[in-house]
Amino acid sequence: MKKKNFIFKGGTSGFGLNLLKKFVNNGFFVHVIAKDNIKINHLSDYFHKRDLKSFNFYQADLAEANELSKSILQLKNLNTIDVLINNAGALFLKKELNSKGLEKTFVVNYLSHFFLTVSLIDLIRKTRNSRILNISSWVHELAKLNLNDINFSERYNGVVAYNNSKLMNILFSYKINRVYANSINNYAIHPGWINTNFGNYNQSAPRILVKIARFLFAKKPSNVANEIYSLCTNEKYLNFSGKYFEKHQVAKSSNKSYREDLQDELWRKSLNFLKIG
Repeated sequence: MKKKNFIFKGGTSGFGLNLLKKFVNNGFFVHVIAKDNIKINHLSDYFHKRDLKSFNFYQADLAEANELSKSILQLKNLNTIDVLINNAGALFLKKELNSKGLEKTFVVNYLSHFFLTVSLIDLIRKTRNSRILNISSWVHELAKLNLNDINFSERYNGVVAYNNSKLMNILFSYKINRVYANSINNYAIHPGWINTNFGNYNQSAPRILVKIARFLFAKKPSNVANEIYSLCTNEKYLNFSGKYFEKHQVAKSSNKSYREDLQDELWRKSLNFLKIG
């Protein structure tokens, strides 16, 4: 039997690593897009030592569309795409711009998802029961989104930029459902507070307290991986396309996320940023 193709964009540690193991151990051919070559090599060694050969890695800085486009060209050679998970997320407490002058939180956490998904949409559509999963967060409810000032030209706030990107992921997911409702199954999900190293590169005094709280109260990466794997493979979820999930159940996202005018404007601006269409 020909293996199903699973594309994963984002972390190669924490719940991401657990999820990759879950898919490859259940007969999927895994395609991983990530920036960190060291982590990619470690993961490659892990698979090789266990004689797991159903994987491929694509090194790309997700803040740069020209790098991601190289991975996209390779992925377009696939015959099918069964599952695509947009997981990459970053928190920049200090404002950083990519080579095109776009704020990096916006690009890494949202625009790279949009670019990858739209570029592969024809392959995803022709694959029976294909699924797209956009990782979001409950913090989207705290977003202060201004689509006319994506770059925070006046005053930058890294936390607000992060919250905004999580709202954009849901707006994008709902827009996909409106455009491709009959041919693609897609979901947005808040996976919960996960015990990972996310944000550890940001140096701040409260960081040690956050690490302790995360160790005591956050969900295990393996448990989150199991939940997401089920959402991507269990046939019962085919009846819930276009929904937002929390705690493994359909939930209501923020009122703003349902605004079709915002969904449409974000889609249009995203195409313009990438010079698509």
